[in-house]
Amino acid sequence: MIEIFWITFLLFIWFDTDAIIQYSKLFGLQTKFKIDLWESYRISNPKITYLEYLSIKHKNFFTKLISCKPCLNFWITLFICVINDSLWFFPAAYIISYTFYKIINKYV
Repeated sequence: MIEIFWITFLLFIWFDTDAIIQYSKLFGLQTKFKIDLWESYRISNPKITYLEYLSIKHKNFFTKLISCKPCLNFWITLFICVINDSLWFFPAAYIISYTFYKIINKYV
């Protein structure tokens, strides 16, 4: 059951905060994560988010995966269910975690 909250937490941090960007800068990973290129691109497109930038400029399966909320939720949930040897719980964990994420996203 606690897995659902971890999944929701990860989705919220990834999609609704700039924690990844800030920690990448803190640990000197902005080049690896192309944050420096995104910041340069934002000068002429100030409203573009980091995930939108990745989807536009670096089109591949991985960037599509990490910028799609239901897709990323699916893979995080599957990974956590496999790790915890509770694959039978996968459908419920997926639906509940995504529902919780949408509720939190709406009210926070």
